[in-house]
Amino acid sequence: MRLRARGYTMVELMMALGILAIGVSGIIAMHKVTVAANQHAKNLAVASHIAQAWQEQLAADAARWNHPSAKKGSSDLADTTWLKEVGNKFEWKQPKYDETLKFGPAFDALGNVVPAGSEADAHYCTHVRFSWLYSDSAPTLGNGLIRAEVRVFWLREGEGTVDGKAVCDPDSPAKDVGIGEAVEHYHFVYNTSAIRQNTAS
Repeated sequence: MRLRARGYTMVELMMALGILAIGVSGIIAMHKVTVAANQHAKNLAVASHIAQAWQEQLAADAARWNHPSAKKGSSDLADTTWLKEVGNKFEWKQPKYDETLKFGPAFDALGNVVPAGSEADAHYCTHVRFSWLYSDSAPTLGNGLIRAEVRVFWLREGEGTVDGKAVCDPDSPAKDVGIGEAVEHYHFVYNTSAIRQNTAS
């Protein structure tokens, strides 16, 4: 009777605690993976929203691009805020912040625009690249079409920027962000669209 009434031995207790610890460590590890996956999904969603917002701004920018047309022979593409860069080299550029629209390349962790001069607070950064699909000059007079590519990027977990500057520092060369070592430092979202000239009637 005395043998049956005895409690657990120290060895049995230690074994039970060991099994519990193994189970709990598995749950904690799984929780860390879930939190990281949720954070990445949130970053992807915000970055996709930013890329779409940029495409909408570029489409609105084309409202100033009305000529050349039957009424006016010279192009007014230079009146646009960002699309006028299409004539330059086909490479990624960080667009300038527009004070009138209060819109620019830098965004905080919630996807809100960061004003010029506060780029150090940015979590996401945007680059754009333009190329002609159809020129607005002859023979497609008044039917200009620009390919607009938008790239939104942010730092990978535990990584720093390639050049040690803020993620959206205007002095960082945009053409170096998507190649070589930089690919290991950043996550990317790309969005491509065609921006049509708004021909004057």
